Amino acid sequence: MPTHDPTDRPRPHEHEPPGPAFHPSPVTRNRYFYGMLLEAQDMTEEQQFHLGSARRHLAELHGCGTAAGLRVDAAEGCEAVLVRRGVAIDCLGREIRVEKDVRVSLRDAAARALSRRAERLGREDARAPSRAGRCDPEPVEVYLSLCYDEAPERPVQALGAPEGGCAPACASSRVRHGFRIDVSADPPEPEPGAVGRLLDRLHRCERERLDALLCDFILDEAPAHAAAGCRERHGCAGLARVRVVPGGEVLDIDNCAIRPLLLPTALAAGLARHALHLARRGR
Repeated sequence: MPTHDPTDRPRPHEHEPPGPAFHPSPVTRNRYFYGMLLEAQDMTEEQQFHLGSARRHLAELHGCGTAAGLRVDAAEGCEAVLVRRGVAIDCLGREIRVEKDVRVSLRDAAARALSRRAERLGREDARAPSRAGRCDPEPVEVYLSLCYDEAPERPVQALGAPEGGCAPACASSRVRHGFRIDVSADPPEPEPGAVGRLLDRLHRCERERLDALLCDFILDEAPAHAAAGCRERHGCAGLARVRVVPGGEVLDIDNCAIRPLLLPTALAAGLARHALHLARRGR
């Protein structure tokens, strides 16, 4: 009696024409199965997949800048400010959380700014007499930026691994997310002006269809590849421009001069509706 060969059965879609070609992306994820031998690299790639997805979501769909809080106020004492608690997203989509107020000294940055001004003016001493008759330095401007940072912690005994010559060693078992606050005498590099150019076009737009204008903006390569320049510059989120007397008090804090803002979606939509309402009223 002939035995039926299961391979003779028609396979699903066997006679259908091939579909569109598959084009792989750089993104991969682990596919676990029962009995799979797991290595440390598998767990690392698992975290990289989820971190990368979340950070790409924030950077490409929401942008970068201050999301909430982080106001810079004058602090007690000379050459110091207080950065209030808050949240920011940098241009790589990394979340920066400041859980409590942080006091920041401006002394070193103010001294560098004073020295550079003296060099620029061609003299060693940039001091000028004040109205009170004292010899006080002229005010200088320094710039605060908030930068993502991280540090390994909790070292534990690790078994020998091939890359370490199979010798036992200690390895950090945790990575602590954190931040640093940079104070510079140089203003930060200007952010890409794609959004500003779009707003300018919206103000000047009278006959173009709004949907076509927004479509051109989304399809432009500049917003999509803005993170590439960020990786080269290791950009931080600007906070404030501070005018301070070296060795003296803080005179002025501009919280909006260099600070990019990350607006909540609901607020951005409300502002857009308000702008369109005003535009229609003006026509």
